[in-house]
Amino acid sequence: MAHSAAHSAAHPVEAPSRPAGRMLKIGQLAECSGLTIRNLRFYADAGVFGELPRSLKGYRLFPPEAIHWVGILRTAQAAGFSLEEIQELLRALRLNQVPCGHVREALGSKLSALEAKLAEIKVLADILRAALGTPDGQSSPVGCNIMETLLSEASRLPKLSETKH
Repeated sequence: MAHSAAHSAAHPVEAPSRPAGRMLKIGQLAECSGLTIRNLRFYADAGVFGELPRSLKGYRLFPPEAIHWVGILRTAQAAGFSLEEIQELLRALRLNQVPCGHVREALGSKLSALEAKLAEIKVLADILRAALGTPDGQSSPVGCNIMETLLSEASRLPKLSETKH
């Protein structure tokens, strides 16, 4: 029993009361994965998990590897992958047809987009710091000195044509 408890602590996504290899109901997957039942229903209805069997009472049943699918889904979603891109990745995973080159290319593209967004956020943070460092007053042509700083710093922002539409 102590081994089981230690194993559960080391692998928190695994449900301690669920025997290995047994199908999961949506509530069990929610508990194991950290997603809500509502979110899981949305993804299941969108086809992200493929065709799911149902119990005799009509409950969706998820295979044990769905815990891993949800982990990939959450990471991919946070990285900016679209629902369609996530569906494609998970479909390939379910079919054991994951070409690493394709995954590497997709991840590289998302990393580039995230790094560009991070650079943009850093510029925006610098602009706000500069504005906050401006003393109060009404001596500028636009009135508030802080607003004048925002206006003068606007040239540091990327052009609209350079950003995602």
